Amino acid sequence: MRIAVGAWVIGGLAATGAGAQPLVVPPEALARGRELMTLGDPLGAADAFQEALQGRSAGLHTLRVGVFCDIANLERQARAVGNPKELFVLRRSVAGRPCLGLFWGIFPSRAAARAALPALPAALRAAGQSPAAVSDVLPPGEPPPARVAAAPPPSLPAEAPVAPPPAAPAAPQAPLVTEPLFPEPEAPPAEPPPVAARDVAPLEPPPAEPPTGAVGVPAMEATVAYSGLWDDTFSRDGGDGLFELGWALALCGNLSRSIGVVGEASGHYSSGDALDDLGAPVTIDRDLLGVHAGLRYTHRGSGRIAAYAQALAGWTRSGLEVSGRRELEDAFSVQPGIGLHVGLSSSIGLALGADYRFVLGGEQDRGEVRFHAGLVIAAGGR
Repeated sequence: MRIAVGAWVIGGLAATGAGAQPLVVPPEALARGRELMTLGDPLGAADAFQEALQGRSAGLHTLRVGVFCDIANLERQARAVGNPKELFVLRRSVAGRPCLGLFWGIFPSRAAARAALPALPAALRAAGQSPAAVSDVLPPGEPPPARVAAAPPPSLPAEAPVAPPPAAPAAPQAPLVTEPLFPEPEAPPAEPPPVAARDVAPLEPPPAEPPTGAVGVPAMEATVAYSGLWDDTFSRDGGDGLFELGWALALCGNLSRSIGVVGEASGHYSSGDALDDLGAPVTIDRDLLGVHAGLRYTHRGSGRIAAYAQALAGWTRSGLEVSGRRELEDAFSVQPGIGLHVGLSSSIGLALGADYRFVLGGEQDRGEVRFHAGLVIAAGGR
């Protein structure tokens, strides 16, 4: 993983991205950083880039992207925008933790950096982003020492003391950028004095959820529920029309964050006593079996509650049994409904719903109101 991070940092400082003007830098100034990134040491590479920029940052500006204390998040952010070649890293410290700062481009002036803001990929933009002086984003202090000290010349006498290396170069070094990444206008407008930008680490996207903060979308949702039903036709026939005992099973495959395909089966049962034409008591058993399918629209917010509306169509079988004699009737039915899913965890939640079933055909058309409550089990991810 660290080697992958090194590859896009090296490419970003050594070449140009698609559609961008060339960024020319002295190759020897960045050789150490490239070597450390290739060896999978991005923190050491950040020190090397700091050493290359130290003393050369006067007048240079850049665009701050963010600070990452997890190399995996840094790699994910770069990969999300295609690893553009204008990115580079510097060492940062957040609450005592070693982190890496991610930056976009090196520009000869604040105006040139501001002109590059529209070219910044949308995934790297943040509210209030503005150019920052390279001297402000460099870690404080002198450049970090080289990790391998040079050996003294072999011909030097043992008793002769070796002079320590100078702490800083005597003569100012040439600027790191010899050609601007974005050309300045011929007559740039007057600029206000630079304002020190705050080096604040942006919120990193959680690994298991979308960067927008919204709840993830499961690939499949299965619902197992108790169901009660009231039929208006059966109530007109002298009964109460209530089916107290029932069940419902549903399976929804989500095609996107909002749209899913639903298949459902349900059964409802009731039993009561009545008198036949001769006044003798009889037991009347009724049952309803429905199989439906259709589309569901789900609104998923940033919380644990998801509301849905669906439209299903299918088949309903009505059964009537009196004194051991059973009659069946099949009819086409349409079943629109609404419901809620309340998440208890990432895979289990409560399911509540209601719908109205139009049964068309048979002896007469009728309407049925249904309520159901149970559990929803989510699987997979989209």
